[in-house]
Amino acid sequence: MQIRNDLIMNESITNPFPFSLKEGETFFATIKEKLSNNEAIITVKGQDVHVRFQGEIPNEDQFAVQIIGIKDHVLQVQAVPKTAETNDAATSLLPVSELEKAEQILLAQGIRLSKEEKAILRRFFEKAQGALDEKLETIQALANKKLEVTELHLQSIHEALHGVPFGEILTQLADHLDLLPHLQYSEESSRESVNNEKESFNSQTETELLEDQRISQKDRISAGAEATNEQQTELPYWNEEWFQTIPVQSKDMIVKTITEKLSQAALDFKKLQIEMNKKLENAAFLLNSGQTLARQQAKQFVEAVINTLDRAILRGEFMLFTDMKMEKQMLQASAKLAEAKQLLTEGKPSDALTIVNEVKNWLRGLRFQPADVKIKHFISAFHFNEQEVMPKQQLLSQLARTLKLPLGEEVSARSMFEQFRQLGFQHEKDISRALWLKQPAMEPQNIKAVLMKLSQGELGMIAQQAEHALMNMTGQQLLSKFDGNHHMQTMFYQLPVLLHDQIETVHIYLNSRNNEGKLDWQNCSLYFLLDTEKYGKIGILLQALERNLTITIKTDNAQLAEALKSLTEMAKENLEAIGYNVKGIAFAKMNEQEEPKTVAETTQEKETNREKGYDWTV
Repeated sequence: MQIRNDLIMNESITNPFPFSLKEGETFFATIKEKLSNNEAIITVKGQDVHVRFQGEIPNEDQFAVQIIGIKDHVLQVQAVPKTAETNDAATSLLPVSELEKAEQILLAQGIRLSKEEKAILRRFFEKAQGALDEKLETIQALANKKLEVTELHLQSIHEALHGVPFGEILTQLADHLDLLPHLQYSEESSRESVNNEKESFNSQTETELLEDQRISQKDRISAGAEATNEQQTELPYWNEEWFQTIPVQSKDMIVKTITEKLSQAALDFKKLQIEMNKKLENAAFLLNSGQTLARQQAKQFVEAVINTLDRAILRGEFMLFTDMKMEKQMLQASAKLAEAKQLLTEGKPSDALTIVNEVKNWLRGLRFQPADVKIKHFISAFHFNEQEVMPKQQLLSQLARTLKLPLGEEVSARSMFEQFRQLGFQHEKDISRALWLKQPAMEPQNIKAVLMKLSQGELGMIAQQAEHALMNMTGQQLLSKFDGNHHMQTMFYQLPVLLHDQIETVHIYLNSRNNEGKLDWQNCSLYFLLDTEKYGKIGILLQALERNLTITIKTDNAQLAEALKSLTEMAKENLEAIGYNVKGIAFAKMNEQEEPKTVAETTQEKETNREKGYDWTV
């Protein structure tokens, strides 16, 4: 896969030259055209500049020039002798042209190098593995994200872009820890194999435990359901066989925890419902007034509800217990309100009012109903994590939870977000959020946290592989950093998945506009790339422009293409259910030379404020 970085430069009106000037500063340059004995067009930092030399023009194609000043709007320079050039701090054993390229890349994003940073850059070129073009791509990615030039940043980004795929690193680590045989079984078998390695419990029978409780497990779970649904509803999991296998010392804690969680989730949902309904009523009232100023205020209420819905879908605790139907309904509501916002921008308040009333009526009738499979998943995860002590056991459980979808659970936006969280891509944010909310200090349950333990507590190859995986993850996090000052946003992730008992890696490339501090789901480009032993490379490209979505599936395997065609209609229905208008699904060869045009290239033509940005085209 080829990644291309397209830069959009802001042209300076006040400065007649393409870069800032400082008398006495030295630049690397190349001759483009000689105009006379002492005047020429030279290329400096990728820009053509008309200069007048003090003395003769050098005969070499590449040389160093020092700025003397400006006269009659022409830059006055003089060639730097080779003896002085070799003593310059920026010079290294590398060819001058390569150092110049790296400096141009960084300077194009406004990054000027100190002596220390130049030394770091020089060491990176000398020690990092890979071709020179790959190293320059790493520097370009770092510059695009406006990151500091540090050894950690360079190494991490280089590892993520050009190193061993994340899934392969996890495979090597799991192999050394003898975890692969356990991952090849079902999730239930994995739990059993881990539990066999743990210290056995001397437990009493379930009947003896219940005799010591004031409320039976069944009554307590029913009470939790009653608090959430305002009616008597018995949840069916309490007497199932898998629940009976849980050590009885843990059952009381599990029942108490799930009851409290469900009760709190119901309260959170009700509070959210009241808040959004009030804002929609205000928006409807303002739109009914017919006043121009009121429309702008109504638009702000609509935006607030959109933000609340989106935050609830990804962050709301109650979403951990809801089914796919409710999540789809919330996504649909968010999409409809986004349409209402656009209608208000276009001066169509009556159409916007219709949508606002529709969403308001839907919200009023919405009920929080916990899904059995989600509750079972929560309980099993709670029990599974509760007993883990050794990092090896923790890694096995986290891999099992992350790589395998729980039995009966559908893939959803929230479940995918939780998968990224379990991998550890939200590790630092979750810790910061807990500290900010003054929540009790709890050890994060994710793969990154376990890798940190293994890198510090183990010796030899295991510690090295854990450190290797951490470096890769850090690089992905840096490449996915959101920058509110940039119009275009990019993200890059490597998602490990379990296919045919092998941990494979799905490369995910996201390109989107910055929509008031958020990714613009209505205008974005999303590309999934998976390299499998059985089917070869598989690519899925989704391109959205104003919610109109086109899908391109790329594969050289004819049988796979035929099999995927039968799933396209279902995919179309699911995408339209959350607010996209699917315009077409096409199949193409993976080895086609023609690159698809991404949303960044499409939207750049529309932009009046051409800010610095870049686009990863696949």
